[in-house]
Amino acid sequence: MNSLRLGLVVFLAVVVQIAAINRISLFGIRPDLTVLVVVSVALRRGSLTGTLVGFLVGLLQDLLVPSTLGMNMLAKSILGFAAGRLGQNLAVPGLPLYGPLLALAVIFHDWIYLLAYTSLDPGRFLRLFVMRSLPTALYTAVAGVILLLLAAWLGGARLIPRQESGGGR
Repeated sequence: MNSLRLGLVVFLAVVVQIAAINRISLFGIRPDLTVLVVVSVALRRGSLTGTLVGFLVGLLQDLLVPSTLGMNMLAKSILGFAAGRLGQNLAVPGLPLYGPLLALAVIFHDWIYLLAYTSLDPGRFLRLFVMRSLPTALYTAVAGVILLLLAAWLGGARLIPRQESGGGR
């Protein structure tokens, strides 16, 4: 994916997150498309690109809500770096790990974001984390797996690489 396409994907992810995701909310819980994009890019392109994409997505989000300026940039930059590093060390990439990885990514992102947002107030942090972050993590994981299956089906790609048979290691 070249830089122009990557920039377009980042921009579209933020626009869709703001404009359309509310339409698929369940009981006020919405999937976090921006975390999905940051993790997907970081897993494929590494920690440097993941950090830069996380920073850019976070910046775009923070510019729309000046009262939280810097919180999304910080959380998504760290998430992009961590996902990129993790992607280098995954022994079994593909669908079996993608859902749980997305759920953990949302939890990790929200943990960082909420620490800053709640000014380290433990009661408020715990309430927001349990009532918003955990359901969002589950919803994002399910939505991410569905999007991955859809993309693989439309693109004809294999989700899990075929194991080499015979001589092997």
